[in-house]
Amino acid sequence: MRILKLHEISYSDEGRKIVYDYTIDAQIKKFFTEGESFYSKYEIDVSAVPDSIAVIPFLSNMLTIAWYAGFNIEVPEVDEDFYYAQEKIKEEFAKRDASYTLTGKLIAGKLIKNDIKGSQSAMLFSGGVDAYATYIRVYDQKPDLITIHGADISIDDKAQWNDFTDFINSEKLLDDHNKEFIETNLRDFYTYQVELLLKDIGWWGKVQHGLSLVGSIAPISYIYKYNAIYIASSYTDHIDIDWGSTPDIDEKITWGGGIEVFHDGYDLKRQDKVDLIAQFASKTDTKFKLRVCYSELRTEFNCSNCEKCFRTILGLILNGKNPNHYGFNVDENIYDKFYEVLEIGGGSKGVQYFWWELMEKAKKVDDFYVFNNKETETIQINEIREGKIDTLLEQKINNPNKAKHRIKFIIRNKFPWLQKLYRKITH
Repeated sequence: MRILKLHEISYSDEGRKIVYDYTIDAQIKKFFTEGESFYSKYEIDVSAVPDSIAVIPFLSNMLTIAWYAGFNIEVPEVDEDFYYAQEKIKEEFAKRDASYTLTGKLIAGKLIKNDIKGSQSAMLFSGGVDAYATYIRVYDQKPDLITIHGADISIDDKAQWNDFTDFINSEKLLDDHNKEFIETNLRDFYTYQVELLLKDIGWWGKVQHGLSLVGSIAPISYIYKYNAIYIASSYTDHIDIDWGSTPDIDEKITWGGGIEVFHDGYDLKRQDKVDLIAQFASKTDTKFKLRVCYSELRTEFNCSNCEKCFRTILGLILNGKNPNHYGFNVDENIYDKFYEVLEIGGGSKGVQYFWWELMEKAKKVDDFYVFNNKETETIQINEIREGKIDTLLEQKINNPNKAKHRIKFIIRNKFPWLQKLYRKITH
């Protein structure tokens, strides 16, 4: 069996950066970016963390690749709870699609019993709808807020990251929380060949991100003595979609003698979450920005012109809230833009489901936020009630071109110079 072997864990940057010394068999090198070793970096010194805990960020990103690509990972030691947890998580992925054979496994020299006893909770916080809904639900626990640089914002994008951290640090609602920022190359250390392990591309969303994000917290969980970690749901049990973060996956993750992971909000539709946010804002008489957009076209807090922005904007409108108070910049022309952007963009079952929720919400409300002319805007809302958007998205889903999309993905990644040439010509 092919092997990825971890030899040693060391630290740099005054103990803040965990450095993993590992070797990879020649047959599996194609999956890993040359010269890009995996690392995880924190704002505090984590060098006192036991190796059996410090190895968890590394394994949380390597294991899924090993399972699907069919190679073993050897480590000197690992936390005992995490070792048995990853076996259960592997079983969950295997259940999802019997056509995949997950053969890789973890081989540990020692299983170490750790005992992290504490009462502090933490949550992964992106500032979006899902994150804020979970934040509101665990508000009384005053959780530490943890954001990961390298997940939604690339490590090279310093400008957007600085904007984001400024937002987190300046938002008054979040003032009383400890905030932790982690930098890790969790989306850069592997090549496009990992994407091709799936029938349809989408490795980060469909496989990697749940275990990866939660596992990144392990070293600081030892320092701050966390007993509970919350990760917000992206979807609900009402929709059947392959996704790498579900209760069945996330809530099996544990280490350190019983740290619990809670996949929060799985019982809520996305619009339920927007409703919750609107109700919380009214109850506490606060206005706060929602960070839902990472578009390259964004020049302000959100671009206010992409599908993800639009569905959040409409959700707020249907709650009688002015979207301009929540990080957006829009007017009554927003309704025409919905159809323009959805016509051009891709369609998926997940996206269609989110817009179906909005259609159902529109049917149930009599009042909504009016920008300028209630009569004109009521006509637009009625079109949504009657399913105009839902019909558009259904047509796009029923005419997929997955094979073409996959071929374009391979060409773009195998011959990156072609992409650069294309951009040069089109600009």
